[in-house]
Amino acid sequence: MKKLVFFIFALTLFGCQDFLKEESKSQMTENYYETEQGLYEGVGGVYTVCRALYQHHMFRLNYFGDLVENASSMNNSYDQAANVSWDSLNDVFANLHKGIMIINRLEKIIGENPDNQTKEIYLAEIRLLRAFFYQIQVEVWGKYGHFQDKVYTEYDPEMLNINQQSVEFFYTQILKDVNYAIEKLPIKAEVKEIGKLTQGAAKALKARFLLAISGYSNSEYSSQPEYNLHSKLGYASIESLYTEAKNLALSVISDYGYKMENEYSEVFNAYNKTSDEIIWAVQWTTDKMFNDPAQYFHRPGIGRTSETSVMHINNNGTTTASTKSLVVTRINTDGKTLKYSMPSHSMFYGREYRHIMPNFHWITMYADNDKRKLANFETLYVKIDDDKAPPVNITDTVCYMPIRAITAEEDKRYSDWVASGDPHAYFLDGLNEVFDMDDPSSEYYGGPLKHRSRYYSLKKFYDRSRTEMGKQETGNANAILIRLPEMHLIVAECNWKLNLGDESVYAALKPIWERSFTNLADADVYKKGVIDIDFIIDEYQRELGMEFNNFFILKRTRKLVDRIKKYNPKSREETVDNIQRWKDYVNDSHYIKPLPQNQVNNFRNITKDMLPPGYDYGSM
Repeated sequence: MKKLVFFIFALTLFGCQDFLKEESKSQMTENYYETEQGLYEGVGGVYTVCRALYQHHMFRLNYFGDLVENASSMNNSYDQAANVSWDSLNDVFANLHKGIMIINRLEKIIGENPDNQTKEIYLAEIRLLRAFFYQIQVEVWGKYGHFQDKVYTEYDPEMLNINQQSVEFFYTQILKDVNYAIEKLPIKAEVKEIGKLTQGAAKALKARFLLAISGYSNSEYSSQPEYNLHSKLGYASIESLYTEAKNLALSVISDYGYKMENEYSEVFNAYNKTSDEIIWAVQWTTDKMFNDPAQYFHRPGIGRTSETSVMHINNNGTTTASTKSLVVTRINTDGKTLKYSMPSHSMFYGREYRHIMPNFHWITMYADNDKRKLANFETLYVKIDDDKAPPVNITDTVCYMPIRAITAEEDKRYSDWVASGDPHAYFLDGLNEVFDMDDPSSEYYGGPLKHRSRYYSLKKFYDRSRTEMGKQETGNANAILIRLPEMHLIVAECNWKLNLGDESVYAALKPIWERSFTNLADADVYKKGVIDIDFIIDEYQRELGMEFNNFFILKRTRKLVDRIKKYNPKSREETVDNIQRWKDYVNDSHYIKPLPQNQVNNFRNITKDMLPPGYDYGSM
């Protein structure tokens, strides 16, 4: 029989970026992975699978929600809603199972009773990663996913049969693996390699997993086998589950030396690789040789910086906008005037991609003095002299884009100023040149205008370590998967679920609000008379918006459909043109995503009744 070959990227120790150094290993024999170096490299290969997952596919998986809308480069593509052939879903499925296959093979080599502490830690790491992979799968595909119950070293036709299991079955395995990791993984202070999993990360992940399990107590699952899943997994009550999740989060907050950055924006600095706020992140490096597979998630939320908006008042009094090139007059080093054109791509403002645009709901859910607002969304554009370097003069504004509506008179005044040739002039673009803001009481209010090109770029994912050229596709910033504020949010949610009173929820959120506002009293704007699930979701989104998590939050709270319909309106002009958008597509089937067509084609035993309902697989 043909020998089954695994191509595992091995990680080798070298300096402070130890965990990022890779060399390709192939044609390895089974015995190699029984050696100390081989086992180390095999475990490293599983971490490399996380790179493949998070280079951009897990980011794209979260497009379909209530925080972003398609931008002009994907204007008529709604693959995220229902396309069974969407490449990102296929790549997520394939990489999850690549990782699980490697893990199962390494687990067999290590054995149930490791003969030294190093192997015990390796076993804990790979089991936590397996729990992580299966938890992604079960939330995305539910009972329609695949469970690898055998370890193969040679080709076997059985490998081509899908092994579907219940949601309960998957979570039983997930909890078994994460509990082992909590028991055996070292604490943060004992881990020297950046990106390695720790006991704190295991507790944080379990807290997240428990909240996902709690979601199956929603009455909408009452006819499904997974209804009240917590009781099937051994929890005496839903309250005992929330109590455990809360205690896990409190332990992460108190016991491991994690602490929040003083400024929200500093968390996302591409050079800030060792922040104590980060509980776990997938690592990348500026060293091209060792940055494979490269990171691409810095690109999707970048709008067209080379454009400015032009306001139009229609005959019926409604407002719309078009775009034109952003060109201003400036003086060169010889003292002569020149026409300066803002570039589309730069190290400073990102590699324009226009896949997604932050929607009106996300942008306006922040109070004006919440510092996260300007840390998340770009409003100020200055002259770029070199597309691969910071601006020479950070005060040389070429366009200001405040997060407010502007008047037609303002728009004309600034446009005339630029037209005058004044070398200090700049354009003014407004919120109402991005979104329909004519009538706050109408169904169109907040819907993106048809151009979907000039918008508020998603600033938190800027990668200013890209210094080769402005159009550089490869990114180097880490993918932050869990950070400390999520633990405070989990405590807040659990306090609410445990009916401990509003003040206990506000107390849990206090550390987040203290960083977000210069004056804590200003956070009172977020307090409501009655706390509900939308309040909880809003707090998650203000702090963690689009950090690879939005689908999973909306799924476990069963708010995906409601919030897409509520917070993704269509503008009047798109409605008149009968353009279909997410609110037109979303339905309850979308809580389970389609099993990728490529995988359906690969599994030889699959039948139509084994596929998630609500999707078109054609003729099988």
